[in-house]
Amino acid sequence: MSEIDTAREALTKGDGYHILPELISAQEAAGVRDYVLANLDSGNELGPGDVTIGDLLTRDPVFEKLVTNPRLLGVAHTLLGEDCKLAAFSAKTLMPGCSSGRLHIDYPYWAMDTGMPVEPALMMQVIWMMQPFTEENGGTWVAPGSQKYTEHVDQERFEAEAVQATGNAGDAVISHGLLWHQTAINHSSEPRVAILINFSQLAIR
Repeated sequence: MSEIDTAREALTKGDGYHILPELISAQEAAGVRDYVLANLDSGNELGPGDVTIGDLLTRDPVFEKLVTNPRLLGVAHTLLGEDCKLAAFSAKTLMPGCSSGRLHIDYPYWAMDTGMPVEPALMMQVIWMMQPFTEENGGTWVAPGSQKYTEHVDQERFEAEAVQATGNAGDAVISHGLLWHQTAINHSSEPRVAILINFSQLAIR
């Protein structure tokens, strides 16, 4: 099975998320991480120690290269359609000791009635690791298979089922928009940097 078919199967019928390894090299990832950390003062703090930087496409050509990565677009086009669009793009930094995020699913699903079908997918999220993600530094919490649940997110059930998504610098976690997930606490002594991308069907506003 091809990488694209494996990823689509995982997002719709499997765990709801999948790791795409080595989309960029560890050296390239380190360069992006350095840029983000050097520009934290231009970001917004969504929660204590949770800093997000937007408008990336206007900042440096490297960010255009990220959102047009052929392997990433191959999965997005197959899952969402050839006319899918870039819906959101930002850099997310978790500072040491940051607060835990809110359990959620991605837009547009959180604004819709519960019980939306997994297919056709409306949204795919990308959490691109610009350094190794570990349990210590805040690998994102995900509930495997929860994209198939037909109920509101439930913190108690999530905590019983969730695992942390970990990987290497340059890897990316892709997930279905219905997957239950939550930002973790960074228990390490260094900032943890990720690039967040959302692709959606063209009709989503």
